[in-house]
Amino acid sequence: MDETLSVLADVQRRRILDELLTPSLQADGGEETIYPLEEFPEEHQIELYHNHLPLLAEAGFIDWNQNTGAVTRGPRFNEISPLLERIENRAGPNV
Repeated sequence: MDETLSVLADVQRRRILDELLTPSLQADGGEETIYPLEEFPEEHQIELYHNHLPLLAEAGFIDWNQNTGAVTRGPRFNEISPLLERIENRAGPNV
């Protein structure tokens, strides 16, 4: 539980996970995918690449292809999605 709360404590990590709740893109295998690095200014891309995405991937909440920048739901995403939905319902999207 501490790991989950630590992950959700940062707004950028919550936004990445929130995007995977309602994805707009699909990978070739039909898997829900986002490409966050292209959507952020360069200074944020560096922070995502070196901090947030590795932390989320290590926790198993996302799978991250460093070569393509593709981010998909990880093996533990379903553990965190109910909490993400509650946060979104209380605070609104992208919070």
